[in-house]
Amino acid sequence: MALFGDKKEKKVAKKTNKTDKISSATIITSCMKVTGNLDGSDTIHIDGHVVGNITVNNTLVIGKSGMVEGDVRAKHAIINGGLQGTIKCENLEVMQTGKVSRYIEAKHLVLDGTIDGDISASEEIKVLENANIHAASLKSKSIIVHGQIQGTVIASEILEIGSKGFVEGQITVKNIKTEEGGRMIGTMSTYQEEDFKPQAQKKENKPAKKPIPSK
Repeated sequence: MALFGDKKEKKVAKKTNKTDKISSATIITSCMKVTGNLDGSDTIHIDGHVVGNITVNNTLVIGKSGMVEGDVRAKHAIINGGLQGTIKCENLEVMQTGKVSRYIEAKHLVLDGTIDGDISASEEIKVLENANIHAASLKSKSIIVHGQIQGTVIASEILEIGSKGFVEGQITVKNIKTEEGGRMIGTMSTYQEEDFKPQAQKKENKPAKKPIPSK
C-alpha cells in the first residue's frame, strides 16, 4: 500500500514543511520522490527517494532502489539501498547492496555493505565478508571483522579478526584475537577509558590552567 500518490503517476514529489504523520505500515514505491519529514509508529519501507528526516518507532527498511537523504531515528533498520545522513537505532543491518555515509549510532550493528563515516555501537559490531568500511572512527565493546576496515578502530573489550578479515589504520584495543589468514596493518595501542568518552567530555575533564601571577 502506497501512502502518497498512485503507481500510475511518474515520480510525484510531495513538498511540505510539516512532518507527515504515519500511523500504519507504509511503502514509498520506486516511482516516487518525497520531499519532507516522515514520522511513523509502524514499519516504513522505502523503495523510492526521500529527502527529509525519518522517525519511526518500529522498523525502517530501505530497499535496493531506495535512497534517503536526511537523518533517521528508528528502533530497527535494514538498509539495502542508500542513506546519506545520520542514523540512530537499536539494531541496524547494512546489507551487501547497502551504502551509508556520515554517522551511525546503534546498540548492535551488522555491516555487510559500504560505509563511510563515524560508526559507534554500545554493544557489538559485526563486519561481514562483503563489507568495505572507511571509518573516521569505529567504536564498540566487541568488534568482529570478516570484511575490510580502513580507519580508526577502538574496541573496549575485544577485537576479533577472522581468516578473511582485514583492518588497516589506528587500532586501539583491550584484547585482540586473530585467526590464521586475518591481517592487520597500522599502529596499535592499549585501550584506555578516555578513548571511549565523547570529545566534549574529554575537554571538561582536563585540569584548569593555573593563572599566571601578575608581577
